[in-house]
Amino acid sequence: MMHAAHSLTSRNLNRRIRHKRNDSDPSRDGRHDGRLTARPAAGAPLLATSTPHAPTMRDLTDVLWYAALALMPVDGTVFGVQMPYWSPIAPVLFLLYAVCNARRLPLMFQRHPAVLPLVGAMLLVSVFGWLTIGVNGVYLTRTVLALLFAVATLASLGIALDAKRLSPRAMVTALAAAYGVAFLFGVFTWVCQPGHLNISRWRDPLMQLYLRQYFVSRPQFLFAEPSYIGMHLYGVLLPVYWLTRDRRLPVLIGVFAAGSLVMGAGVRIVIDTAAAAVLWFVAAFPWGRLLHDRRLMAVTAGFACVGVGGGVAAFVTQPRLQSLLSSGLFAGDASMSARMFRSLAPLEAGANDVWHLLFGFGAGNLGEAMRRGYAGTLAWYQGHGGTMTDELRELADPLGPTTNRAGNAFTMNAYSSFVTEFGLVLFVAAVALLVWHVTRHHAWSWLTVCWLLLLVYLYAQFEAYAFLALPLFVWATADDGVAAGESDRGDTAATP
Repeated sequence: MMHAAHSLTSRNLNRRIRHKRNDSDPSRDGRHDGRLTARPAAGAPLLATSTPHAPTMRDLTDVLWYAALALMPVDGTVFGVQMPYWSPIAPVLFLLYAVCNARRLPLMFQRHPAVLPLVGAMLLVSVFGWLTIGVNGVYLTRTVLALLFAVATLASLGIALDAKRLSPRAMVTALAAAYGVAFLFGVFTWVCQPGHLNISRWRDPLMQLYLRQYFVSRPQFLFAEPSYIGMHLYGVLLPVYWLTRDRRLPVLIGVFAAGSLVMGAGVRIVIDTAAAAVLWFVAAFPWGRLLHDRRLMAVTAGFACVGVGGGVAAFVTQPRLQSLLSSGLFAGDASMSARMFRSLAPLEAGANDVWHLLFGFGAGNLGEAMRRGYAGTLAWYQGHGGTMTDELRELADPLGPTTNRAGNAFTMNAYSSFVTEFGLVLFVAAVALLVWHVTRHHAWSWLTVCWLLLLVYLYAQFEAYAFLALPLFVWATADDGVAAGESDRGDTAATP
């Protein structure tokens, strides 16, 4: 599978990477209207980590870029900016980086002309909800910050990788080191668990640093939630591998995923890994040569056997999977049923209030929508055999007192949150703009489709507007991003 993934480059890698002129050797890069214009060679990755002459830093502000990358995994501590069920630090550093390089922002927004109008429309449509529902200052601030961080993250990618042409290898090194440390920290928390060495003098103080402390029973890593492991591995590291083909990344992903399974991090990483593996294989496999190459047919059959065997093994070794299959989504697992309830409650409020369904309850009013939809959702949930838990009882008043330090006004579903806050009309418009963006840059390919499908799946379990995964996709499918065209999926060697 990995060998196939090494050949993810496009046959028609004919899109130019435009940069601000920083080098003095016109014979190496060529010049066009005051900018450098570089064409990746056929079979070369978009962000080749072996590219010569790529500086690690151009000025002191680039320290913020690497600091943000280094802190990407740290999204559940009391030191971060608290947003719906995560508290990241990296978006703050991306924002500072964008502000420190503000003179380059106009170029970034020229390349992404729909971003600022979309954010403006989100705030404008929220006025309807604010006037009819009210304004919750705390959650409004969190939503506005999340939108601001998302824009800053996209701008930072353009500034660092397009305008400044910073070293892709240095970027991968920072990410690999950060997630390597996160994995080792998870191993440490697993060792400290009561069922292992039970080192309470180390475990108890560390638990106070997290909004939600769960490493008494599962490895914490540095994430806010065990289910976010897949979001980081397959929303960040896997796409960066697709862009760079740096061999360190699939090794790190494999070790992280396997270690999470062995240490009992949860069922979600099993499902996420299966989904990512299938999409990775679909993107990498040379389907056009399948019927004419017996070796490829053997590889396909082997992959199918491994997939079936892995599914059987996961089912046998994961009691929660067995419970879900035997008892259903609402009664088979308390965590899954809570997620479903959280996603459905605000949509139930909208289903009984068509104007707010279409135009939203307003930025920051997710908690109020959950409260309004609680009774109807509870009746439907219990009517379908749902199991009642303390977490669900607390949702009767999502903005009230709770034992959850991360608060209760969250859905863990980006689609439910977006539709609730900004309405179905704007959600459809946002999806249309994303499709227009990819089409405008002629970026549709097997890889692009599989990457987008992977994001669609991942964001169904993570509502963070400011997470790196979506800005990375938007950046990569723009002028300086992933090339359009069918993948040749040849036998190109990976960049070391």
